[in-house]
Amino acid sequence: MVRSTVKHSFTKSTVVLALVCLLAVALTVDFLWASMSSTSSTASSWTSRKDRIVVIPNAGNHTENKKKFDNKEDKNRGPHRDLSGTFADLPAPELEWEQMLSAPVPRLDGFAIQIKNLLYVFSGYGTLDYVHSHVDVYNFTDNSWGGRFDTPKDMANSHLGMASDGRYIYIVSGQKGPQCRGPIAHTFVLDIQTKKWESLPPLPAPRYAPATQLWRGRLHVMGGSKENRHTPGVEHWSLAVKNGKALEKHWRNEIPIPRGGPHSKSSGKLVRVDNGRAEGMMSLNISVYWGF
Repeated sequence: MVRSTVKHSFTKSTVVLALVCLLAVALTVDFLWASMSSTSSTASSWTSRKDRIVVIPNAGNHTENKKKFDNKEDKNRGPHRDLSGTFADLPAPELEWEQMLSAPVPRLDGFAIQIKNLLYVFSGYGTLDYVHSHVDVYNFTDNSWGGRFDTPKDMANSHLGMASDGRYIYIVSGQKGPQCRGPIAHTFVLDIQTKKWESLPPLPAPRYAPATQLWRGRLHVMGGSKENRHTPGVEHWSLAVKNGKALEKHWRNEIPIPRGGPHSKSSGKLVRVDNGRAEGMMSLNISVYWGF
């Protein structure tokens, strides 16, 4: 009777011990598996991150202090430094500057547009109290200025919006007069072959320096500053044009732009606002893109 009880107790203890051992083995295997998965995920993340990193060699001439700083900062970094592609300089051919013939008059806040070998420079400030009302033409081929002609009396003198199809130059809105005068809504077109001006329907509202672009037969005007000068405009209008003529009597409302402001640039199907003035005339380092 005693032997039977002892044997039963021994068998029960053995089973419990075996279960504890199996549980310990299972927990160990699970821990090892989790560690391997974490290591793999970290490696994958690091690989992905490395794909977005641009490695730039250090400059050839190092001072002793620079070497000490690098060694102190990261002993394992080696002779390279990791720099995000956002801030890296992309490889490009070296450009050399050449001084050309000076312009006939000094200008501020005018507008210039190049068509083939000619650069058309429009209006702008001569001084704070004086604005130009003419166009100077620069010839890249023979490095000369010539062919000066006047702008219409009702055209703005600065903060213009401008676009061209290669023959016709469309000039939109802007500020008329010196100092900090208000904007006007007048719109004009210049035929560079005949040097003749024509008027187009005025904008729905005056703007300072709106982004202006020709696309698919329509003249698009967007952004700029409103009449009080410091409020960014986000309105977007378009007008059907062909061969320097307006095909509509009124501008069409388009989808407003995400962020407004003057002095923005436009190109092709996209508009880029880069270092434009917005939000109370503060200079912002912004880049916004959108499609029509």
